[in-house]
This record gives sequence, structure tokens and C-alpha cells, in this order.
Amino acid sequence: MRNVTLAVLATAAAVFVPAAAEAKRYNNDGSTLKHRSITSRSQASNSGSSRSCLTGEARALLNSIENKFGRVEIVSTCRPGARIATSGRPSKHASGQAIDFRAPGKKKQVVNWLINNHGDGGTMTYSDMDHIHVDVGYHFVALNRPSGH
Repeated sequence: MRNVTLAVLATAAAVFVPAAAEAKRYNNDGSTLKHRSITSRSQASNSGSSRSCLTGEARALLNSIENKFGRVEIVSTCRPGARIATSGRPSKHASGQAIDFRAPGKKKQVVNWLINNHGDGGTMTYSDMDHIHVDVGYHFVALNRPSGH
């Protein structure tokens, strides 16, 4: 019985550990992040180059947000090979269709505006992180989701 239990656990680990290993967070330059809350000023200053990798539709969405609320702090845009932590499916960050950003002091207003005005993609916030995720594609709203990290 003990050997069967160990075999089942080993099989489960072999299936789930590779997906968890892919669930890394990245800076705009591709290096991995070590903290859930990123407050580095270099993050914001690097945002200029990261915007150029976005699709036209994602860049237009970011421009609309900034036209309404002022410049935002980019947390993450394009991450080649990025996968969704909870499912292992390709992330919209991998194709330049998603933006993670902070709007200090305006998060609630930005999220409400996105819910009412962003019908061509997703709006998501996380219970354990302080940024807003937006993407282009099918419409969804997911607030205070666990990040899976």
C-alpha cells in the first residue's frame, strides 16, 4: 500500500511541478522578479521600451488608460513563453496582448472605468498583488482573484 501511495504522489508531482516551474514573474527586461510587490523606480523608467512590443490594440488600450488617468507604472508587458500560473496555458503577455500596471491612488477608479469601457478584453485584479491586469481579446472581468503564485 505504501509503495502505491508513493507512486501516486510521484506521478502527481511529475505532472504538476513542471507547470508550477513555468509560473515565474518577469521584469520588462526578462529577468525574474523575487517579490510580489514591485516598487522599483527602474521598473517605471524601463516602461518605454516595453511598450513597443505590444500589439497595436494593446498599445491603444494603454494610451486610453493614460489619457484618462495620467501615466501609469508598468509592471509587465511582453514575456515570451509566459504561461498562466493556474492553468499552464499561454499567457496573453507572451504575444504582446496584455499589460500589468499600477495606478497609485487611482486603482479603484481605473478598474471601474475599465469595467464600464473596456469591452474588447479582460480586466483582472489579484487578491495578493497590487497591480491591474488588462488584455485584449474576449471580454471578462475577474476581481480579487488568487494569483496562483
